[in-house]
Amino acid sequence: MIGRIHERSIFARLRREGSFVRSGPLWCSVLLDPTLSRPHVAYALGRPIGSAVSRNRLRRRLREIVATNESSMEPGWYLFGADAPALTLTFAQLSTDVPALAGRAASRNRARRDGAQ
Repeated sequence: MIGRIHERSIFARLRREGSFVRSGPLWCSVLLDPTLSRPHVAYALGRPIGSAVSRNRLRRRLREIVATNESSMEPGWYLFGADAPALTLTFAQLSTDVPALAGRAASRNRARRDGAQ
């Protein structure tokens, strides 16, 4: 089961210590945390993307894709976001782009963490 992110301090840590990756209109920021037992996810879909109906539809799609791919995600904090062109992506396109994006961000964060030690 995917956890949620509620604390402001986690968002601040994601901004400070997380690894940011963009692919087209989608982006992801990841901060791996081996003390967690599962991934915790939040979505940043603001008004510039479109109407509330459009943003909610995109959020539901992203939530379904993340839940389907939970087993391949490492424990940590994940923040997914998008720009307006993401609304034109099909579910199939999102289903390939989102897991790849999360994997790239996690790899970058792992390399950053291992390089600091």
